[in-house]
Amino acid sequence: MSILHNIIFYFIKKGQTVYVPDNPPDYVQKRLSEEKGVPQGLPSGIHSKKVMLDGISGEHLYSEINKSGKHVLYIHGGGFVSGSTKTVRPLTGRLAKELGMDIYSIHYRLAPENSFPAAPQDCYRAYCALEKKFGGNNIILMGESAGGTLALASVLRAKDEKIALPACVVAMAPAVQFDRTFPSYHDNLATDCMVSNLCREVQDIYFQTTDEAVLHDPYGAPYYGDFSGFPPVMLIASDSEVLRDDSVCLQKKIQAAGSICELHLFHKMMHIFPVIPSLPESRRAYRLISTFVEKYT
Repeated sequence: MSILHNIIFYFIKKGQTVYVPDNPPDYVQKRLSEEKGVPQGLPSGIHSKKVMLDGISGEHLYSEINKSGKHVLYIHGGGFVSGSTKTVRPLTGRLAKELGMDIYSIHYRLAPENSFPAAPQDCYRAYCALEKKFGGNNIILMGESAGGTLALASVLRAKDEKIALPACVVAMAPAVQFDRTFPSYHDNLATDCMVSNLCREVQDIYFQTTDEAVLHDPYGAPYYGDFSGFPPVMLIASDSEVLRDDSVCLQKKIQAAGSICELHLFHKMMHIFPVIPSLPESRRAYRLISTFVEKYT
C-alpha cells in the first residue's frame, strides 16, 4: 500500500455510512455532492464530446491518433443510486490514454427513481448500438463496482439474445449477487469503506423487492447467469474489501463453465481504488488491464 492510498482511505473511512431503511439518504443530494470536486480535466491529447447511443446519453473520449479500431463501453459504479460520467472521468480519461482506444462512458437510469431492470436495459441498449456500429469483437466492456455488475449483465443478455459478444470484459470489484452472505461481508467490514450493509440497500432501493425470483435474475445478479461461451473476463478487487468474495466466487463459476477469467486481488486496497489515477497501485492496475485487453483483442 502506498502512503497516498492510506491517507485517502483514512478520510473516506471517516465518512463511511450505514444504510438505515427508515431514514434513507437523499440520493439526489448525494449525487450532487459526489460530483463536486471531481477533477474534470483530461490527459493531454484526449478529447471529449457528447454522444447518444440508441437514446442513452454519455460522452465519447478519444484521441486523434487512435488507430486501434477498438472501443470501450464504460459503465460507471455508484451502487445503482449514484455516479455519473463526471464522477468516473478521472478513470475513463486515463484509460483512453493508457489503452489508446476510444471510450464511450454512459449515463444509465438510477434508483430509486428507476428501479431494476431500468439500468441493465439502458446498458444493453448502449452495447447493442456500439455492436451494430463497430462489431462485438471490436468492443471491450468495462465497469467498476455496480458498473462491473452491469457490464457482466449486458454480456449475459447479449448471449441470451444471440447478439455478437464483446472481445472481453473488465469488471473492477463488481457486486454479483445480493441475497447470500459471503465470508468477506463479515471478515472485511473493518477494512472497507463502502456502505456496510450494501445488500440491504440494493434490495430496498434498486430491486425494491425481496422476491427471490427477482434477486436471482442474472441481469440484476450476474452470479446466477450461465457463463458458458462467455468472453474472457478480468476481475480486479482488493483482498480487504467487503466485495472480495463476489470476485472470488464469480471467477470459480466462470472457470467451471469453461470460460476464461483472470482475478487480480490487490493487497489491503480500498474498494475501486483504480478510480484514483494518482495511486501507484492504480497505475499497476492499468498495466494489467492493458495487457489483458491486448491479449484478447
